[in-house]
Amino acid sequence: MARKMRYGANMNVQRRSGTRRAIRQKQLLATLASLLLCALMGFGVWRVTKAEEPKPSEETPEPTKGVTVIDGTQSLAGPHGLYTDGFLQGLSEDDLWMEDFEDTRTRTNVKAMYLTADVINKKMDTILDLLDTTELNAVVIDIKNDDGFIVVDTDSEYLDGLGNKNLLFNNFDEIVQKFKEHDVYLIARIVCFRDLRTVKANESFGVRMKDGSLMKDSSGYTWMNPLNEETWEYLTEVGRQAAKLGFDEVNFDYCRFSTDGKMKDADFGVELTTEVKMDAITGFVKYACENLKPLGVFVSVDVFGVVISSEIDAAAVGQSYSDMAKYLDYICPMVYPSHYGKGYYNLDVPDAHPYDLIYNSMLDSKKKLSANVASGRCADVRPWLQAFTATWVSGHITYGGPQIRDQINGTYDAGYSGWLLWNAAGNYSKDGLLQE
Repeated sequence: MARKMRYGANMNVQRRSGTRRAIRQKQLLATLASLLLCALMGFGVWRVTKAEEPKPSEETPEPTKGVTVIDGTQSLAGPHGLYTDGFLQGLSEDDLWMEDFEDTRTRTNVKAMYLTADVINKKMDTILDLLDTTELNAVVIDIKNDDGFIVVDTDSEYLDGLGNKNLLFNNFDEIVQKFKEHDVYLIARIVCFRDLRTVKANESFGVRMKDGSLMKDSSGYTWMNPLNEETWEYLTEVGRQAAKLGFDEVNFDYCRFSTDGKMKDADFGVELTTEVKMDAITGFVKYACENLKPLGVFVSVDVFGVVISSEIDAAAVGQSYSDMAKYLDYICPMVYPSHYGKGYYNLDVPDAHPYDLIYNSMLDSKKKLSANVASGRCADVRPWLQAFTATWVSGHITYGGPQIRDQINGTYDAGYSGWLLWNAAGNYSKDGLLQE
């Protein structure tokens, strides 16, 4: 009996448990049904809302400043074929600089030597032989020389009125023609802001001291004021005349501020900060390029080699390597080993290590201009190499063919292909210049 009662009690528990499961199942089904109903109702509301949304406007949005509309599409063409979506990033005037300039010029891999008028007048046959039998294929010739003289005849009334002509060439037109017959690339060297003759005849161009007198550096040279945009136009006009004379490229040298100690007492009318100096030099570079490139000539500027790696030196002269390279066709660092101090690149006497100095400086150049290259706005780099013996340097070595070849190889190994040779007397030999 007891067992029956226990059994009966167990059965009642089982029945009650089964009932609870059934109830729970019904509740679960009801919950699922409610959720499904809510989902269906929500979908219906979404469809109504979606149908009531306004359609996207068919109108073209207001284009970013400077965007060119081509066949109804929005695109931004930069000066070197760089295309950027103007709606995805902010754009400066530099991004749009010379966007309408159609560059039809043909580039040449230049390997040049500097020549004075005297050397050309006296040694033309020797020069042409070097150009015909070595890697050399170009010459750099003074048009406005270190003293500020315009040394060739021009048809510019503006230049004629400045009173700074001193014609040094014999039959210059014939000289140009002879070079062209030998397929020689011609570079017109224009010395910029260090200028003795022009400032003497036109004092308004010059840098003045606080007492009103013209500033002269320790070598007795006056300097034109890079903040005076009239000097920009003057130098650019010299470049225009070079283009008319048949030159392929205009090269500006001494494109910088003086570093003479007297500069601290000079009066520029404004505080001469690093930013002011760099804006002036880069501003001139930009102005010259805007005016000269459309004439079919290339534009290059010489800079101190040390500005690549030294912000202090760059600030002193106002040369921003990367900013200038945004506008130029070529930037030409003067990386003469003799111009570097002891210990530079861990070299005891840089002048005695021509390959190492050039190779390392050119690698620095690549690092400095990496952002320019990435943006598509970068000048080609063509270094000035040392073709002279720096007897004034302690521990110097004699520079002949092997040392010149070492520098050329250092340039090539760093990834650059063009170069310029400097010898003030125009003394070059085939040694070191024969193609390997």
